[in-house]
Amino acid sequence: MVVQEIAPASSLTARLHRLVVTVDHKQLGLMYIATALLFLVVAGSMAAVIRVQLAVPNNSLIAPQVFNRLFTMHGTAMVFLVGMPLIAGLMNYLVPLMIGARDMAFPRLNAFGYWMFLFGGLLLYASYLTAPGLAGHGSAPDVGGFAYAPLTGPALSRGHSTDYWILALLVSGIGSMLSALNVIVTTVS
Repeated sequence: MVVQEIAPASSLTARLHRLVVTVDHKQLGLMYIATALLFLVVAGSMAAVIRVQLAVPNNSLIAPQVFNRLFTMHGTAMVFLVGMPLIAGLMNYLVPLMIGARDMAFPRLNAFGYWMFLFGGLLLYASYLTAPGLAGHGSAPDVGGFAYAPLTGPALSRGHSTDYWILALLVSGIGSMLSALNVIVTTVS
């Protein structure tokens, strides 16, 4: 009697495991690009809501606080979660091929940089769910495009939303710097 294995489920878990533990520069480059495009869809939907709000005068589609949160999250996501990772993904994919290298100089550092970027992005959007804290103030950061001191103070930014924003930028920024460092070292060596 022949026992058949359940191929689709084991195949899916095997593929997911390969994605999680990969150090291949091509695979990581594609993961950077796919994740950046996913964040582009989310940030683009925020931009669409912002544009609909601004379409007519005195529109009451969303509250002013929600508009400020959407504005902050859209700008942050487009710069740090879309633009920079798209460039990093292209560099990860193309630089070793262009210089004739087998892989990046530090493949594990390359993978670590990707996961730092991804967790930073997820942490940024987790502020919608977890930033209100026990007091129930705020949901996402509403510190504007630059996060100057008056907007980030306790009087105007209640709760932990700005803390999430800063921590998410720190984590994803470390991932971006590690990826850039890896590209530089790969190119020079």
